[in-house]
Amino acid sequence: MKRAALYIRVSTLEQAQEGYSIGAQKERLMAYCKAHDWAVADFYIDGGYSGSNLDRPGIQKLIAEVDSFDLVLVLKLDRLSRSQRDTLHLIEEVFLPAGVDFVSMSESFDTSTPFGRAMIGILSVFAQLEREQIKERTFMGRLERAKEGLYHGGVNFPIGYDYDSSGRLCVNEYEAAQVRKIYAWYLEGTSPEKIAERLRSEGFTNRYGSWNEISGRASVLRILSSDVYLGTLRFAGVVVEHAHDAIIDQETFEKATALRMKRREVFGDSPYQSKYLLVGLCWCARCGARYAVKHNYGGYKYYVCYSRARTVKRMIKADHCDNKNWPLDELDSIVECEVSRLLFEPGYYESLRKRKAAEVKEQPRGDGDVFRDKIAGLEKQIDRMMDLYQDEKIPVDVLSARIDKLHREKVALEEQLAAVEPPKPKRDYNEDAFAGLLADFSTVWNSAGLEDRRQIISALIRKITLDGESVNIEWAFLD
Repeated sequence: MKRAALYIRVSTLEQAQEGYSIGAQKERLMAYCKAHDWAVADFYIDGGYSGSNLDRPGIQKLIAEVDSFDLVLVLKLDRLSRSQRDTLHLIEEVFLPAGVDFVSMSESFDTSTPFGRAMIGILSVFAQLEREQIKERTFMGRLERAKEGLYHGGVNFPIGYDYDSSGRLCVNEYEAAQVRKIYAWYLEGTSPEKIAERLRSEGFTNRYGSWNEISGRASVLRILSSDVYLGTLRFAGVVVEHAHDAIIDQETFEKATALRMKRREVFGDSPYQSKYLLVGLCWCARCGARYAVKHNYGGYKYYVCYSRARTVKRMIKADHCDNKNWPLDELDSIVECEVSRLLFEPGYYESLRKRKAAEVKEQPRGDGDVFRDKIAGLEKQIDRMMDLYQDEKIPVDVLSARIDKLHREKVALEEQLAAVEPPKPKRDYNEDAFAGLLADFSTVWNSAGLEDRRQIISALIRKITLDGESVNIEWAFLD
């Protein structure tokens, strides 16, 4: 006997008056199950929720428990969702991969039949058509605006301009002054990074915030390479000159462009390629900065905390750091030894897994555990509310209000949990695949060059934390 999950949704009082009340749907669905000799596995009810999206507690519970039934039954297709894309997502990416059929009474839609499976293809075509039509209409509208010299839309318009009600870019004098400084300083020989640092130190800001250490250099480079500051508008092959007021004159722009091309010829498009094995992987346990490689005039090379080296201002995390400088060959050797053990020593991988499991077990409960307990408690409350309604002990309007309140509390707790405990990177391999990966690495390790070894180490190691004489390796496969 097949187990049927009955999904019921009512969004408004009007729908209830039209025969879509929860009680009416429940009665008809149960009768349908009885006629087909199906057992009712559970009821999944969303009272007072729109079908325009999947942000509903009932549908989310249905998705989470998809392995506990054989089919999903609804009164009408729009009870599941009013979006063809969401309907197709649920059927193709949630139900069918779990071996669950989908049946809609009103449309005789049944994915266990050849006709029902064919309907999936039809839904897919219409969903794709809907997406393409939206994209095409949006694109054509932006293209027509560009042809008229109007800004083609979007919130990230160029620094130095505002977007007025007429649809044209107009000069923002405060930001335009900064754009002119950027060109002037660049032509004087100042690097983009130093330009961003100077703007920041002099207190300049733009609509996106300050010229911060992370994105400031990139913003400066975009300004130096864009002819929008000559009054030119570009979009999808359309070029309109004098579409708006210029901030930079033609001569200044051409000089800056020539200087950029000259620097590119000297340094290349990607001038930096590390010559060292562990660059980018090593972090200081004391101040949180990365480790860099330095060398003295005698050729002695060593890894040093950026807060101690003080070579790149944006990488400094503390005024003073006394963490150890590591001789390059010594630290490389320690890490390579651990990687070699992983590749060639039987049982080492399993010992690392057991050690990690023991560390996790011994860790004290933190804020994340508290939030998870509260979320689990709210989920139980939602389940109890559903049970009360199914036993006809609570009216639908009361049920909707209470579940909505509990759902909002749950979402807020999930956001707080994500803030104190960001989700770990998702593993993209299983145990068998990882065993094959180790076998592949061990085959090439001894004959691999520096760059190949860097790639192997980067695939196996997420982070190396240095604290005095201590070297802690965070393996990527132990999350």
